[in-house]
Amino acid sequence: MTAMETAASALSYIALAVFLGQLVAAGFLLPQGQPATLRRSLLKWATTSLILFLLVSVASLILQGNKLQRGFPSSDLLWRYLTLTQSGQVWLAREIYGALLLLLMALVTRTNARGNVLRAAALFALPLIVSRSLTSHAVAVREDTALAVSADALHLLATALWGGGLVALWHSLRFARIEGGESPSLATAMVNRFSRLALVSVPLLIFSGLYQSWIHVGSFPTLYNTDYGKVLLLKLTFFALMLSIGAVNYFSAKPLLATADGNTAQASKQKALRRIGLESVLGIAIFSSTGLLTLLPPGVHAVHQTSAAPTAVSPQPLQPSEGARVKILSPAPDQVFAGDRIPLKFSLTKGKRGHHVHAYIDGELIGMFESKQGTLNGVAPGRHTLELRVVAADHRTELAAKDRVEFVVK
Repeated sequence: MTAMETAASALSYIALAVFLGQLVAAGFLLPQGQPATLRRSLLKWATTSLILFLLVSVASLILQGNKLQRGFPSSDLLWRYLTLTQSGQVWLAREIYGALLLLLMALVTRTNARGNVLRAAALFALPLIVSRSLTSHAVAVREDTALAVSADALHLLATALWGGGLVALWHSLRFARIEGGESPSLATAMVNRFSRLALVSVPLLIFSGLYQSWIHVGSFPTLYNTDYGKVLLLKLTFFALMLSIGAVNYFSAKPLLATADGNTAQASKQKALRRIGLESVLGIAIFSSTGLLTLLPPGVHAVHQTSAAPTAVSPQPLQPSEGARVKILSPAPDQVFAGDRIPLKFSLTKGKRGHHVHAYIDGELIGMFESKQGTLNGVAPGRHTLELRVVAADHRTELAAKDRVEFVVK
């Protein structure tokens, strides 16, 4: 199931990045006077990518329902998820907005629009990209939440512009070469315009990525000793390789294209195309690793998670409670529930260091609660152990203040 969820999440990132990249290429990167066939090809790729995103989103919804219900989800469960949870409401809003964008793409393609219309279409695509942050790990950050969500949205946007723009650049140059209808200045003009876009996107990627790493990982030991940290290191490796190839393109391929004459132009374009293609593949690898990161608990929380896996991180020792206490009021001991929604109520005394509680079911961290009540959704049938632990404001330090109760789901 994790592999399917990772694939769906990665495909979603890739589809949206390609969608935005093709629109940006058609509206901003493609010089005037180029054959209409190239612009239509860009719009076709954009439309196909948007359709892929909508289909993958439906598959992700079914996978989420399957995880909650341990089987093909019922319509009632999906409706409750879409209407009663923030992630479900965001999913529904994005799917509706994506469908409206698809209608806009059909209109743009049919009317053979260009110029300002295509630029407007690219701008309309931005909310679909950045709204992913409303269901990201950044939402769970309790301090400076708006800043964390904004940084995540900026990171997503910069990644889509750089990675998606690269795919569009490769597509444009390859299409023009195969069709044989490119003007001599096409490659140079598009590479120059994309370089300016990359010079803005890459610094935004670096600074927003550093901030996110700080709030989601917190320390170097967490970076090396958690699954989240290890996948993040893999993503950073792909990014460094992609940045290196991009630097070679900027300082080598770009001047070479600008100075190539009739005898060397074709060879220069072919070399640039290969480098851009490799850079695009690394961009797709980054999106794939990002898809896995969205499914893993952030490093600052993963240190608490227990698991039977050999690579799991041992839980950190509990720190002195210093007056903190928690008492589970609901569910009651051995209480039996007929559905998968378990009402949670508890009393909390914060003491000197307590801030909120972490909730575990059968040793698995499932969420955190600041208010003294909530709902545990999607609990599978069987006997379960619920444990609440008081946590300090840093989201990492768990105190020796906990309570445990067993309950049954039929």
